[in-house]
Amino acid sequence: MLKKSFVFLMLIIFALLCYFSQTSKSVTVDEFVHFPSGIYNLKTLDWRMDSAAPPLVKCFPALSAIFTHPKMETELFHESPNTWSLGYSFMYLNQDRYKSIFTYGRCMTILLGLLLGILIYRWGREIYGYKGALFALLLYAFNPNILAHSSLTTIDIGVSCMLFLSVYALWKYLKIQNNLSIIMAGVTLGLAQLSKFTAVLLYPVYFLILMSLCITSACKLKEERLNILKINFIKYSKEFLVIILISVFIINLGYLFSNSFKPLHEYNFSSSLFNNFFSLIWSGFPVPLPYDYLTGLDSQLAQSAGGHPFYVSYLMGEHSLSGWWYYYIIAFLVKNPVSLPIILLLAVIVWLKVRTEKIDIITSLCLWLPAISYFIYFSFFTHTPIGIRYLLPVFPFLFLASGYLLSESITKFKSMKYILAFLTISYVSSAFLAFPHYLSYFNIASGGSEKGYRWLIESNLDWGQDLPGLKKYLDKNNIKEVKLGYFGRVDPGIYGISYSLAEREPKEGIYAISINYLVGRPYYILDNRAKELKDVDLNYYNAYRRLDPSAIVGNTIYIFVVKKITHNVVNAK
Repeated sequence: MLKKSFVFLMLIIFALLCYFSQTSKSVTVDEFVHFPSGIYNLKTLDWRMDSAAPPLVKCFPALSAIFTHPKMETELFHESPNTWSLGYSFMYLNQDRYKSIFTYGRCMTILLGLLLGILIYRWGREIYGYKGALFALLLYAFNPNILAHSSLTTIDIGVSCMLFLSVYALWKYLKIQNNLSIIMAGVTLGLAQLSKFTAVLLYPVYFLILMSLCITSACKLKEERLNILKINFIKYSKEFLVIILISVFIINLGYLFSNSFKPLHEYNFSSSLFNNFFSLIWSGFPVPLPYDYLTGLDSQLAQSAGGHPFYVSYLMGEHSLSGWWYYYIIAFLVKNPVSLPIILLLAVIVWLKVRTEKIDIITSLCLWLPAISYFIYFSFFTHTPIGIRYLLPVFPFLFLASGYLLSESITKFKSMKYILAFLTISYVSSAFLAFPHYLSYFNIASGGSEKGYRWLIESNLDWGQDLPGLKKYLDKNNIKEVKLGYFGRVDPGIYGISYSLAEREPKEGIYAISINYLVGRPYYILDNRAKELKDVDLNYYNAYRRLDPSAIVGNTIYIFVVKKITHNVVNAK
């Protein structure tokens, strides 16, 4: 009973940190479109809206509309679905209660975060027992990145949950190997595909796991190795095929079989991978997948190739349209508490050096291969690194692998106990000290959150989340109107901010400029008076970099009080 109490308490603290942190944050860039699009999908069953994301996780927060009943003009978008236009329409139709509608949606995401925490603990309990499972849950529940994205109506934490559930079901199948476990492995694999298109990587990962088991099982035998290898290969291949077929059925079911089995010639692919692959197939072939699923996957593959200015990347003061292979390594090191890389390093050493009966080859493959595969994929096969959130599906596997440090064979060494105790206290402290600014968290070794712009921007730092903080600052200093350069889509007026657009060159007045723009990120900015978007070119607000801010709101919005400024001052270094 006491053991369950600790687990329950940890999950409650996690939920409270998520809830109260999101109350002080405005609607972020991706929330602005994903949440209304999910509601639209549920209302119309038209999957064309926001087809760049599958419906499952996107629609889950939208279930809160059952209680909030937001207004939506679905007829306007039937002929030409446009996610951004829908976002603005949704905002202005519901501006009197826009914030509360999103609060309900964010609570649904918190539920997904809780589910993922429970899965980590449950799987950990089966592998290590109570202590290792609790340690894995602790690493999850107090990670700033997990807390940040469990508080938003975006798809990243839900994707992490579905991918982890899928691999967990595969592990159960490999342990039990009965018909029910095969069915569950197929169902959860399909659910993962309905959460995000990058889940397609699970198919080759599953194949690698199964083939690795074939080889290792054959190598253990001195005689008839080839025969055993052949038998296992046939067995696993048949069962893997069944798992694939079940997952394809679940994908079709998730889209309600909308436009499934359309002939191949009706598709117009934009990615080179799909164009090259499907050119080898008969043009009349009836594709056994929903049209919106396959075209959405195709658009994501094209996007990952890079080159579009909308997805410009930033790392350590440089902008790029093609990215850097080491982007996610640096992001992981600076966006997590310093103690986490140390804990992971210890875990890797222990996994490589220590052998126990509890940790078998199946567990090793299921924990490490998905994490390594996703890390390699995002580092070397995509060219639009814009946030550590893309790497979130890796986190639960690393947390669970770290639970091995609490096994009896390791904790029998007193020195290890003291090291882990110190690292744990440091880790948990980071979560409480960062509250409520989890999205903009950077560890102390990188210079802290206020210096995060030296490393990364966008969803790593500034996703347009600090309008409530700006409003509080303006009220405290009795500022009636501000000249604003805000990185975000939501109208600041909804948060009670009276503003005009900040000029390219500062004049006299009080300015509030988002850090994304200060480091040169191109994007759009909303002119509330004209109700239209204005392009912000690369380095548009370059002149403000030479000014000293009088305040920084939430690590993302810089306040400049300009009394009188000359050309020489603006260009002074």
